[in-house]
Amino acid sequence: MKVRDVQHAVLPQATAEERSRQEAVVMLRKLLNAKVRSKNVERYGEEARPAFVAAHGRLPQSPAEVQEAFLMSPSYRRWSAANRAAQEMIWVSVGEPIYRDLDRMTRATANLIDSPDKLGSLALDPSYDPSPEVADVDIHLQPGGYAMDKGAYDVVAGALYECGGNVFSFGQGIGRGDSKAGVILKLLEEHFGGFVPRKMLDIGCSAGAASAAYAAHWPQSEVHALDLGAGMLRYAHARAESLGVAVHFHQMDASELKFEKDSFDLVVSHNLMHEIGEEKRRKMIAESFRVVRPGGIVIHQDVAIRNQPTIVHQVERDWDTHFNGEVHWNTYATADLRADMIAAGFPADTVIEHDLAALQGFANNRWYAISGRKPA
Repeated sequence: MKVRDVQHAVLPQATAEERSRQEAVVMLRKLLNAKVRSKNVERYGEEARPAFVAAHGRLPQSPAEVQEAFLMSPSYRRWSAANRAAQEMIWVSVGEPIYRDLDRMTRATANLIDSPDKLGSLALDPSYDPSPEVADVDIHLQPGGYAMDKGAYDVVAGALYECGGNVFSFGQGIGRGDSKAGVILKLLEEHFGGFVPRKMLDIGCSAGAASAAYAAHWPQSEVHALDLGAGMLRYAHARAESLGVAVHFHQMDASELKFEKDSFDLVVSHNLMHEIGEEKRRKMIAESFRVVRPGGIVIHQDVAIRNQPTIVHQVERDWDTHFNGEVHWNTYATADLRADMIAAGFPADTVIEHDLAALQGFANNRWYAISGRKPA
């Protein structure tokens, strides 16, 4: 099943002019990433470090001082300002078609959610108050954040996430045939003998693209998915129903799962670890161990910003913490995730960190995953 840019009933129907604006943002971001950001570490040596030495009489000695030095570089500041502007342009380019087409999208959502012939389900919890460390942040500047909810049949958060995420990813050089679910399916095939779950859980499913892809790939499997935002989940549910796949969506916190012990054969998360703090991440990993069955597999996948070769590379990758609403970016990048998995109960010899190549797109694009297997 195609995952990125797939057509479905609740996707905004962009005009040719709106698509052109989005493509312009994609090309700007490709230019900034490939031609400008790629020179940031070099510019550090040419501009930033000498400026810091001139100001302080010594070399930078900590991440904070390396960050200070970077901000002394005119080239870095120009890239940073342009990159921030390009990120804001993403939301303008996708927000216009969403709000223009919202009445139709809302009607389609209502029809799909209220249909008597649904394949999956949607369980929202009116008493649930989304976690402030996620809900109170406009992560990667998404307007209203992941937990935005404007009432019955509202799907704006999910539409922004899917459409904005596609523009962002294409601007990173990710190909249209690449996806988070795709790299995990390949990982399962290559490292776990083509493991097929009877029942699986997708933690932090956002707009549900990966969840729907798993349900399409394994039609015989029972697929469950969860997130904290009602608007996000309505969109994910309507999207899956429009695509004709069965996914059961739940509103709940990743660190306090309401499922029984040993409920799933496979538990996954995608790009969740860098969106939550250390305490919640450790609880989420412990919960994933609790709800997976003996012999089952847990895979937490995320962005490949870990294990940078130098402190300068680490600080350069940490731009998103300061300027892109990714407040836990560096917490994730520097965490001992292997220790977290072992502390949750996974045997050390089953915990593997995977450096995964993108399925399509720029050759240097990578994904990260850490996996573990519960003792049978």
